[in-house]
Amino acid sequence: MAVAKEVTLLTGFLGAGKTTLLNCIIAKKAEVRFAVVENEIGAENIDAELIVNTALPISELQNGCLCCSLSEDIFDVLNQLWDQRESWDHLIIEATGIADPANIAHPFLTNSNVRKGFLLKRVICVVDAELVEDQLREIPESISQIAFSDIILINKIEQVSPAYIRSLEQLLRRLNPFAVILSKPQTGFNVNTLFTYERFEDDLQARVEPIGASKRFSLVPGKPVEAKSGLMVSSHIRHDHSDIETIVLKYREPFELNHLQHRVNVFLILQSAGVYRIKGVIHVKGYPDKIILQTVGKSVAVHQGKTWETGEVRESKIVVIGKNLKVEAFDKMFKASLI
Repeated sequence: MAVAKEVTLLTGFLGAGKTTLLNCIIAKKAEVRFAVVENEIGAENIDAELIVNTALPISELQNGCLCCSLSEDIFDVLNQLWDQRESWDHLIIEATGIADPANIAHPFLTNSNVRKGFLLKRVICVVDAELVEDQLREIPESISQIAFSDIILINKIEQVSPAYIRSLEQLLRRLNPFAVILSKPQTGFNVNTLFTYERFEDDLQARVEPIGASKRFSLVPGKPVEAKSGLMVSSHIRHDHSDIETIVLKYREPFELNHLQHRVNVFLILQSAGVYRIKGVIHVKGYPDKIILQTVGKSVAVHQGKTWETGEVRESKIVVIGKNLKVEAFDKMFKASLI
C-alpha cells in the first residue's frame, strides 16, 4: 500500500509574504521534491510565475475555485498528483490571500479517500507585523486564517519594534490557543524550523509542538466564568482590539458522539455566524480513544485520537473562537449531548 504524501497549507492575507516564504522553503530545502498547488483569483495566475524553481510540478487553480468553493477541480488536481506521486515528496498549497483555509483543508480532514493519500501536516499562516492588527479589525478572512492555523509566522518584523512584536505574539496566542507563534526576520530564518512542527489533533494541551518535545501547553488563562448549571472550569477571553473571543469549556461526563455531532452540524447550518472555529478533545463513553471533533467551514470532522492513558482524567475540552460568543448558550448545546 502506498504511503500517504505530506501536505503543507500556506495561508495569509494579501501581501503578507506567502510566495516569498514558498520560494524560501523551496530554495532552502533542496533535498525535498515539492509539488505546488497555486490558487489565485482571476483567469491569470501571477503567483505561479513568481515561483523560482519552474522545474517543480505546479498546478494552477484559478478563479478562486479551490478556496471559495469545494469544486471538483481540487479532486482532479489531487488525482493527477497521486498519479505522479513517484516524482515528488511533499505537497505545498498556497492559498489566495482572501481564502478561508478551512475550505481548502476540508477534503483533507473529512474525505476518507483523500486522507488515505494525503496527510495534512501543518497549516502555516503568514501575517504582516505592521498590518495584521488593522486587518483583524476590518477583514473577517484574516481572522479565519489565524484561527484555523497551526503555525502563525510573523513576517516583516523589521518594520516594527521588538516590544510591539512581543505584544503581537501575545495577541495572536490569545486568538488561537492551538498555534505556535514564530517571528521571521528578513535574513537568517531557518525554514527547517517550520517543518519540525506538526498538527496534534488528539490533545488540546499538546497543540502543535516540536517533534519529540515534551513541553506541554496550558490553556490560556482568562477571566473565570462563574459556574452555572454544572459548567466546569473554563475561560472566556475578550480581546481588547476587537470583539473576537475565545471560550474554553471542560466536561467530566462522557458525550454521546452521534448526538453531539448532530447538534454541532445543526448549529453550523443555522446559527454559526461569527464562529470561526470549534475544536475539542471528546470523552465518549465506551471508547478507549480520545475523539477529535473540529469544525471545517460548515462541516464537522470527527476522527480517532490517541488512546486515553491509564490513570488519565477523561475530561472533554472544547475551544470556541469567534465574535460575541455566549458561554451559557454553548454550554447548553454541549451539555444536551452528555450522558
